[in-house]
Amino acid sequence: MGKRKLLSFAFLSFVLLFVSACTSAHEKAISAAEFKSLVEGYECIIVDVRSPEEFMEGHIEGAATIDLYSANFEHRFRFIDTTHCMALYCQSGKRSAQALHILETELGFINLVHLQGGITTWENEGYELVKD
Repeated sequence: MGKRKLLSFAFLSFVLLFVSACTSAHEKAISAAEFKSLVEGYECIIVDVRSPEEFMEGHIEGAATIDLYSANFEHRFRFIDTTHCMALYCQSGKRSAQALHILETELGFINLVHLQGGITTWENEGYELVKD
């Protein structure tokens, strides 16, 4: 009987952890208008998590590029204060949601948002990109 309760508790804990991890990035997705306010207000570090090639094709002004799939992704954030505001974006919002999850769970960042719909939404809303 005790073993069964322990297994049930472990399973329930796993489900709750999984659900909270999945909803975290969704809850922190912000609109293009909200993202633009952060960009203009210099309140957050803006990070493009796409590849360098994608970044060069067009990015939000003032953004740093840190490729989610690079081998040193996590290392690039090691010296940033985990309480500092950071706004992440990618092409569609999927990679930035992944990056947000990694930064929260692996590195302990607590003040993160990401652009819902990514840079595609940004462009569709009529906001400009910088092309290098």
